[in-house]
Amino acid sequence: MSRRLFLNLLLLLILVPLPVPIPAPIPLPLHVPMFVPVLVFGETAGKGVSSGTSEILSAVQVPPQVYVGDRARLVLTMVPKASLGNRSIVIDVEDKLPQSKTMQISRLELEPHSKNPRIIIDFIPLEPGQITMPSFEIGPYFVSKQAVEVSSVLESGQSGPETAPLEEPLLVPGTRLLLYSALFFAVLVTVLVLALFIWGSAWYGKLQTWVRKKRMSRDLKQTLQRFEQVLTQGAYPSPGDVGTLLALLRNYLELVMGFPCVAKTGRELLAEAGGSGFPEIVIQLGNLVTLSDALRFSGKEASAMDLRQLCADSRRLLLLIEQTNKGRQRA
Repeated sequence: MSRRLFLNLLLLLILVPLPVPIPAPIPLPLHVPMFVPVLVFGETAGKGVSSGTSEILSAVQVPPQVYVGDRARLVLTMVPKASLGNRSIVIDVEDKLPQSKTMQISRLELEPHSKNPRIIIDFIPLEPGQITMPSFEIGPYFVSKQAVEVSSVLESGQSGPETAPLEEPLLVPGTRLLLYSALFFAVLVTVLVLALFIWGSAWYGKLQTWVRKKRMSRDLKQTLQRFEQVLTQGAYPSPGDVGTLLALLRNYLELVMGFPCVAKTGRELLAEAGGSGFPEIVIQLGNLVTLSDALRFSGKEASAMDLRQLCADSRRLLLLIEQTNKGRQRA
């Protein structure tokens, strides 16, 4: 009896499972993002460009839209190779360039200097649509089935083929370089003109002063020579000639030495000689002014000895002014 009861209880435990508490799932906060890693495999290519070579990482066409007959460039970024080297390879000889009826290739270049080497292809398409470049080999790379998209100047319109709209001016190859070069040269010319004007004004002023000094010195020497010739012939210069000589001496001294003396009397010149910086010159000029005033306004005819003394003192003063001016320029 006890044995049968034990078996029944064992069978009941096997057939009827006991309720076991299952822990509830831990709720995740809504603000915690869940990331799922996704691997994307593909090839980056420029607009209107397709590649058939697995060694090409990317292809970029410049300009993005090219028409038949336009010059264009295709830049291929390649997978690095150990046998590449560090020297650029340029092919621009017509016999060594690949030939095709749909495209004219004018230059090939391999640049190995960057992280990923680049192949630069300069070409001119001859047909619209998607055209394939001829296969070629440059360095350790062999490029084949490289296609580009060429637009046509004619588009289908309501009344048949129509001319395609004009491209933006800055997209035309060389336009940016031409525009920026023109702006650069315009700014450069403006700066040069301003610099020339500023520097030229100062230079012209100095040149004009130098010419005036030379001309006034020549006039002084000619006037003194004429005085001496008149005295040698036994004649006497007029009071107006004496005044002209004195005016030339005053103007020359003021122009060369920068000392204002045109409207000053002999006494004023003698009084200001000490503070002029060249007292000997100012004293001699003051004595000359006093002597010439006496000759002109005394009412008597000047003697030949006084006139010769006036010429000698004028020559001595002119020589002293020139020597002092040269010493100031050297210092």
